[in-house]
Amino acid sequence: MIESAGSRRFFTLLSIISCLFFSALFAISGEKPVTFEMAFQNGEPKITNAQGRAGGWLDDEHFLFTEYKGDESETYKVNAKTGAREPFEGAGSGRFHGAGAETSPDKTHKAWVKDGDIFYSKNGEERRLTRTFSTENNPRFSPNYQWLAYTRDGNLYAMDIAKGLEYQLTQDGSDTIYNGYASWVYFEEILGRGGRYRAFWWSPDSSKLLFMRFDDSQVGTFSIYHEAGNYGSNEVTRYPKSGEANPKVKMGVVDIASGQISWMDFDENEDAYLAWPFWTPESKTVHVQWLNRDQNHLVIYECNVGDGSKKPVYEEKQESWVEFFNDITYLKDGSGFILRSDKDGWRHLYLHNMDGTLRKRLTSGSWRVTDILSVDEKKETIYFTGKKEDMAGSDLFSVKLDGSKLKAISKSGGSHRVSLSPQNTYYLDNWSDYKTPGQVNLHHINGKLLKTLSNARNTEIDDYQLGKTEHFTIPGPDGYQLPAWWVLPHDLDPKSDKKYGVIFRIYSGPNAPNVRNTYHWSWMDHYYAANGVITISVDHRASGHFGKKGVALMHRKLGHWEIKDLTHAVEWLREKPFIDASRIGITGHSYGGYMTLLALGKAPDHFTHGVSGAPVTDWALYDTVYTERYMDRPQDNPDGYREASVLTYADKIKGELRLIHGSIDDNVHLQNTLQVVDILTANNHQFELMIYPGSRHGIRQFKHRADGANAFWFRHFLNRPFEK
Repeated sequence: MIESAGSRRFFTLLSIISCLFFSALFAISGEKPVTFEMAFQNGEPKITNAQGRAGGWLDDEHFLFTEYKGDESETYKVNAKTGAREPFEGAGSGRFHGAGAETSPDKTHKAWVKDGDIFYSKNGEERRLTRTFSTENNPRFSPNYQWLAYTRDGNLYAMDIAKGLEYQLTQDGSDTIYNGYASWVYFEEILGRGGRYRAFWWSPDSSKLLFMRFDDSQVGTFSIYHEAGNYGSNEVTRYPKSGEANPKVKMGVVDIASGQISWMDFDENEDAYLAWPFWTPESKTVHVQWLNRDQNHLVIYECNVGDGSKKPVYEEKQESWVEFFNDITYLKDGSGFILRSDKDGWRHLYLHNMDGTLRKRLTSGSWRVTDILSVDEKKETIYFTGKKEDMAGSDLFSVKLDGSKLKAISKSGGSHRVSLSPQNTYYLDNWSDYKTPGQVNLHHINGKLLKTLSNARNTEIDDYQLGKTEHFTIPGPDGYQLPAWWVLPHDLDPKSDKKYGVIFRIYSGPNAPNVRNTYHWSWMDHYYAANGVITISVDHRASGHFGKKGVALMHRKLGHWEIKDLTHAVEWLREKPFIDASRIGITGHSYGGYMTLLALGKAPDHFTHGVSGAPVTDWALYDTVYTERYMDRPQDNPDGYREASVLTYADKIKGELRLIHGSIDDNVHLQNTLQVVDILTANNHQFELMIYPGSRHGIRQFKHRADGANAFWFRHFLNRPFEK
């Protein structure tokens, strides 16, 4: 009904395997017990060896590869054809100068920020380019490597590298006006964290900069308290909560030679989103994406960079929501572009002419394309990754530009992260599957394995008594087969009277599966199994395995289907004679923290214990873009917000609970946890609360957080303290 034939075969196979797992249960790989030190104190041996890292291609026959030995590492330049390698002296700069650094593909040009200023090197010769009281951000080279663009104090700058001359391209930067630097909600929810707030793009001919201008003056402020010092301090951020005002956005193009700015013809006062612009190959026009506030109507406009005039070239509407295209792939001959759209319920490739007319649909079926890697126009071939036979894995495919000859290139199953050589002669493949630790392999583009460069498998684990790992599906309500994995005690005997507690490890957000065909085990899973606790993860129908059709079911009702499918999984577990229904735990962070609390409150007779990290407790407290994509605005969907809120059910929580939150979380504010704490205390429900000072959404006191959570499970599931 909703799965592809390939995914049905995959799920059916896993179901058969799960039915047979008892017959293989006593196939123990070794006799040594997993120790407390191995599981919780990073003791030896490690469950996997350190894996080498492929560092990208220098040209079509040479790539970089880094090997790790303890705390030491060495990077080599490797010849793909002969296998010859030599130390590569300039490898580190792009990596070790931080995530905001910029490095040319051949590693000859490098730029980075150190102590707030920009440094530059060419062939190892280092220069300091700026010396200011303010901090520069995101240095980015022009395609010809003659210029460097960056932002400072809300303004956009360009520097002539050879002359060392700086040009200020915008003048109105302030506490609420940012040129080329993203407003928080655009950084977090639209442009993505990987861009590190960067909102500018060089033209292919290096003559112009396309940039976004944000006006946050109408966005509501939120105060985050810092406890340091006698009086503490407040960090005031511009954070648009669902239903409230968003930043105003303009799209401009500045000519580097003249400093002239052309503004694209959009009304910044319109309640809509502008984002993800792309230069077309000839540098005379840009494609800019417009999305209405309801996020169900997207238009790509072609904009003239001279006068800013625009015309629509592509339009897409969906009943649920439409997401921005974060990649548009242009043919180098300028004749067209390729989009990955999920408009039919599965994300597929569509080739359009430059005027937007559809030339050819290239892929179809109940599976999805995940990424376009390369277009070889001489061979008229597209290389891409996708989930076709295994929705929990990923493979490398090719298809012709006319949509013919779809072919799977990687054929080993599992999950493949692929880097193609510039002329598509070879590819590097970072691969693993459920049972196999990571490998880095070099292949010819025809799929032939040429060399295994790194293998993370640690043969010492064969000496240890491991839990029984299984991957399977749980027959769910409404015909869905819910993907799952678990780690069982090695000596579990279904005929004995022994009962085992279960811990669900979940995230459960939209299109965010936990069950992937990749190696992810830790000693901790096996330690818990050896001590009588089963670890399990189950994905719901909207987790992504069933395409956009499945994910769209969450529209206007976050939390509904997730709880329905997770409680069904608990009922499935209860049918097993070895499950202790009085010890069904659940844990997760962020959306997983939200689901943990919602499960304890909405299904208190199913889930008995929970550890919740940084939870959203009411969607009215979260940001506009993410929340309204799924829930619409609170004023348009009050019943949906009420049903999705943890606060609605917090007084129903009966189980044991540990709450965790960072004190200066600027993503999911501490306010969320405090509001649910207010309800819990009003109802005299006892619980554990751990606030981590100085931590944002990711808890920096990692060991304390992990030890505290494990101590919770030891007390309640193992009936002993968290120690050797």
